Amino acid sequence: ATIASPVIGKMFKGLLLCYAVVISTFFSVGISGYWAFGNEAQQSILQNFMVNGKPLVPKWFLLITNVFTLLQVIAVGLVRFF
Repeated sequence: ATIASPVIGKMFKGLLLCYAVVISTFFSVGISGYWAFGNEAQQSILQNFMVNGKPLVPKWFLLITNVFTLLQVIAVGLVRFF
């Protein structure tokens, strides 16, 4: 049996594409958040959507963001565990 040559070129291109997508996503969210809230942004991004205890967005939106945050924390914990 012969050993196939490594696919370093394709993997490197895929890695660069992944980094480009992640970086552009994070910067677009960061820039738009600063544009919307300026330097008065709260520590938790969800606190920016509350004014005097009343939400500026639908309650289901806050629930979904909390659920996705919890799922991400669980996924990171599972990856670190295994």
